[in-house]
Amino acid sequence: MTFSQVILFLSIILCLTACNPQAISIEEQPVAASCQPNEPCDYSNTTKIWLPVTDLTPETAFKINLSIPEGSAIISAKLEGVTMYMGYIPVTFEAIDDIYQATTMVGICSEKNMKWKLRLQLQDLEGHTQHITYFFIVRY
Repeated sequence: MTFSQVILFLSIILCLTACNPQAISIEEQPVAASCQPNEPCDYSNTTKIWLPVTDLTPETAFKINLSIPEGSAIISAKLEGVTMYMGYIPVTFEAIDDIYQATTMVGICSEKNMKWKLRLQLQDLEGHTQHITYFFIVRY
């Protein structure tokens, strides 16, 4: 086998292994929903996320509401910049009657319309984990 054949063979093997999708367990798959940023979003597992005020500005506190199925627990919640990387901001939800509510804020950046995402990890009574993403836009 010539050197160019070896290189070709290794390239093909690399491409075939790189194109092999990694198996994601059902527990790790994100919960899908097609929602518009800043609008209420209902997910297929009866989880709902909404903003009481949809007109958000940076460096101003705002609330995020969350309704999850009975017996579910919030494992983690954080905000991450989508338009521009800004690190992440931990979010803490508090139970208020039959919903959870968080008060948070995001920083200002050079983008006048900054898209953010809330990344939630929930766990149900059976120990299954769900990853939920909610998008919103902050303008100044």
